[in-house]
Amino acid sequence: MIRFNLNKGSVIITGLLMFFTCELYGNENHIVHVLDSKGKPIIHALVIWGENQAIGVDGSGYFHLSEAWDENTKIEIHAMGYDSQTVIVRDLIKKSVVVLQEKIGQLGEVVVAATRTDRSVENLPMPVTVISQEKIRETGGMRLSDVLREQTGLQVVANHGAGLQMQGLSSDYILILLDGEPLIGRTAGTFDLDRLAVSNIERIEILRGPSSAIYGSEAMAGIINIITKNSTEKRSATIESRFRSFQTFDLSTEVGFNENDWQALAYYNRFSTAGYDLNPEVIGRTQTPYTAHTGQLKMGKKFSDHWDARIFTRTYTEDAENTLGIMQDGLIQTGRMEGNRRDFNLNPTLQFRPNDQWLLTLRGMSSVFQTRSRTEFMEDGSLLDLQEFRQFYHRTEFQSDYQFNPNNLFTLGAGHLIETVEATRYNDLNRFDAAYLFIQHQWEPQEKWNMVSGIRADLHSQYGGRLSPKVSALYTFSDAFSWQASVGAGFKAPDFRQLLLNFNNASAGYYVFGANLVQEGISRLQEQGLVNQVLLDPSGFGTLEAEHSWALNTGFRWNPSKDFLVQANLFRNQISNLIETAPVARLTSGQNAFSYFNVARVVTQGAEVDVTHRLGAAFQVSLGYMFLDTRDLDVLDRIDQGTIFKRDESNRTRRVTRSDYGGLFNRSRHSGNIKLNYSEVNTGISLALRGIYRGTFGFGDVNGNLILDDPSEYAPGILSWNLTLSKTFQNGILLETGGLNLTNQMNIHDPLNPGRTFFAGMRLPFHQMFP
Repeated sequence: MIRFNLNKGSVIITGLLMFFTCELYGNENHIVHVLDSKGKPIIHALVIWGENQAIGVDGSGYFHLSEAWDENTKIEIHAMGYDSQTVIVRDLIKKSVVVLQEKIGQLGEVVVAATRTDRSVENLPMPVTVISQEKIRETGGMRLSDVLREQTGLQVVANHGAGLQMQGLSSDYILILLDGEPLIGRTAGTFDLDRLAVSNIERIEILRGPSSAIYGSEAMAGIINIITKNSTEKRSATIESRFRSFQTFDLSTEVGFNENDWQALAYYNRFSTAGYDLNPEVIGRTQTPYTAHTGQLKMGKKFSDHWDARIFTRTYTEDAENTLGIMQDGLIQTGRMEGNRRDFNLNPTLQFRPNDQWLLTLRGMSSVFQTRSRTEFMEDGSLLDLQEFRQFYHRTEFQSDYQFNPNNLFTLGAGHLIETVEATRYNDLNRFDAAYLFIQHQWEPQEKWNMVSGIRADLHSQYGGRLSPKVSALYTFSDAFSWQASVGAGFKAPDFRQLLLNFNNASAGYYVFGANLVQEGISRLQEQGLVNQVLLDPSGFGTLEAEHSWALNTGFRWNPSKDFLVQANLFRNQISNLIETAPVARLTSGQNAFSYFNVARVVTQGAEVDVTHRLGAAFQVSLGYMFLDTRDLDVLDRIDQGTIFKRDESNRTRRVTRSDYGGLFNRSRHSGNIKLNYSEVNTGISLALRGIYRGTFGFGDVNGNLILDDPSEYAPGILSWNLTLSKTFQNGILLETGGLNLTNQMNIHDPLNPGRTFFAGMRLPFHQMFP
C-alpha cells in the first residue's frame, strides 16, 4: 500500500525493527501467549498501545505485560495475515492467551510479483492469489504441481512434463519466478513443475493477466512467483520427510541463523519415485522412475541502515531411467532410455537506500540448464539416439524506486540479458541479446482510488522492438466492497526451437526446421532428391513476429464480515500472431517437412469465482469455480466459409457448424473445487478435505479435420477427493497423513493421474524441540 495512516504505520514499522532487538519488559508474573486458531504461536505478532509505542512477541509468541499499564489499558494485537484484536489488560490478567483468527482469503499477505514492490493483496488493483505455507502443507504436496492443481482457474496438464494452464493459456505463456527471478529450461515451451520441491516455500503468488509491462516475454497469461523461506530464528534446524504410494519418498532438511545483521538458510531436498504404469500392455512405465536432488542457500547481510546485500544460489539434479518399445524392421525391440537434467541458479542483489524516499536495487541473475538423453537397444547395446541440450541465461538489472509523497511511488528499471543455446538438434552455438526499460507509477489520486500504470520497451536481437503497456485501477466503495480492473498488453518472443531447430526423426522420416533455417533445409532436401512437392513457398518463412495479446481482467472483492469473502474475476485474452507449425514440403517417403509461422488468432475468456465462509473458529468452507470459453478465430472463419467438413453418425459428409466447434484442445469449460477445513479443539488435529473437479476436455483429433468438433474427441470429467490430517504439537513437531484421489477416479487421457495414493509425513524442528 502506498499511502497509509502515518501514526499507525510508524508504530508497525517501529515494532518490526524492535522485533529482533528489543528487550521485552514488564511484570515477569504476567506473560501473554499469542496463538492462532490451531494453537500455534504467532511469532511475528506486534503489541501496540498509546500513540507511538509497540513491542514484538518473542520467538515463541510470548510478551510481558508492562508495569506501566493499568487494568483498563487497551492494547491491539497485530499480525500479518490475521485479524487484529483489541484487548483490555484486566482480561489478559485473567486469561493470558490471545487467539487471532487468520484473515480469510489471505488478504493480509504482502505480494511482490505484481509490482516488484511490497503491496498487500487487498490494495492491489489486479487479480492476485497468495497460497500460504499452511495451505501448501494442506495439499500434502511434494512438488509444485501437487499444490497448483488444487487452485481455482489453474490446470496442471501433461505436456512434456507437468505443465500449467492459466485462463486457458498454456505453459508457454506463464512466467515462473523463484524469489522474483525467472526460471529457465523448457521442453517444447513447457516448464516442468515437478522440478520444484515445496517444503522450503514460504508462499506462492499467482498473478493473473499479462505482466509483460514489467517482466517482458513469457508473461502473457500471468506469473507464478515462488517465495522461499528466510531465516527468522537466531538458530534453526529442521528435518522433514514424507512417504507416498509408488515408493515415492521426499526428504528435506534446512539449517539457518539470524544474528548480528547476518542471516542464512541452507536447504537440501531429495526426492525419488518408482513411477507408475497406466498401460501394462505397453513396454515402459507411464511415469519414468527418477531421483532428484535440490540444494539451496540464501544469505543476507545488513551492512548499515543504507546498504543491504543478498545472494541466492540453487542447484538441481535429476536422473531417470526407463524402458520403451521400439519398432525396428517390423519387430518391437526393447530400448533403455537414460536421462538427466541439471539446473543451476546464482542471483546476487545489492540494495542502497540513501534516504526514506529512494531505494536503488542492482540485481544479477545467471542460470544454466542442461539435459542429456541416451537411448540404446537392450538386445545388443547399440545406440539408437543421443540428445544433448545446454541453455545459458544471464541478466543484469537496475531498479530505482522513488516515493515522491505518500500517494505516489515511481519505479524505473533497465536491464540487459544474454541467452545462448547449444544442442544436438541446433546448428552451432546460438545467442540472443536483449535490452529493456520499464517505468511504473503507483498512486492514489483520491482516498478511494488506487492505480498502477506502466510500460516496458524491449529491444531483441531476433524480433526487434516491442512496447508493452498496462494500467490497473481499484475503487473502494466501502470497507467491505471494492472493484478492480486492469488492461494490458503481453508478448512472447519466438524461442530457439521455433527459430533454429534442425531436426530429423530418422525412424518416422519427417523433418522439422526452424523458421530461420527452412529455406536452406528445403533446398538441401531438393538437392538430395527427397522432395516430392513443395506445399508452401519457403521464401515466405524466416521472420517470426513475437506473439502478442491484449487482455482485460475485472472483478470485485466483497468482504461483508471478517468471516465471509467473495472474490470474482472476469477475463478476456485476445492473442495474435500465435506461432503454429505447418508442412512446407511433402517428401518422397510420404512424410512431411515442417516449419513454424505466425498465423493463429485465439481468444480465451471466462470467469473465476472464489467464496470463503468461516463458521466459528474451527470450521471453514471454500468454493471455487471457473468457466472458460476458448476459440481459434481462424477456425471460426473457415467454418463460416464452409470449408471444414466432418462425417456424421450415418457416415455422411457435412459441413461443420459453429455449434459443433469445441474450442482449443485440452481445455475444460468447467472446473472448480470445494475445500473444507476443520480444527478439532480437544485433540488439536486439523482436517483438510478437498474436492477437485476438472470438466470434460478435448484430448485429440479423432475424425481427422484438425479441430475439436466431435463427441468422441472429449475425455470425461473427473472429481477427485483429497484428504489431509495433521497435528502440530507444542514443541513444533508436526505429524500428517492423508490420501489423494481417494475414490480412484481415472482418465486414460491424463497420464499425470496415477489413481488413489496415500501419504504420511512428519516435521521435526529441533530448535523448538530443544530450545
